[in-house]
Amino acid sequence: MNGMKVTSTVMGTILKIALAILIVVGVYRAATSAYEYGFRLFAEPPMETAPGTAVNLVITDNKSDKEIAELLQTNGLIRDAKLFRLQERISEYYGKIQPGAYELNTSMTAEEILAVIAPEPTTEEENTP
Repeated sequence: MNGMKVTSTVMGTILKIALAILIVVGVYRAATSAYEYGFRLFAEPPMETAPGTAVNLVITDNKSDKEIAELLQTNGLIRDAKLFRLQERISEYYGKIQPGAYELNTSMTAEEILAVIAPEPTTEEENTP
């Protein structure tokens, strides 16, 4: 009977240690993943080095931010549509993407792409009623 109690205690301790190890590994992986995603949010490199590949893209006025991000990903301009949407949300270009035909390049960063597809209005455009 005493041997059974010792075995039970040892097995319980082993299970607790195994569970603790699983929790530590899970937290480490989640933290690493979150860090990498956060780093990419601010420092995502372009798809290709210069000179890259020119890509003609048409954005219609009925496209949502999600559809635009997916279009950019499909055309090889960005790696991750969800990440691009976050980048757009925290940028000065939030909500300013304009419909039109654009020539973009695979050597452009997300910030550079946003500067092209969400241009600041010129003085003439600002004064137009």
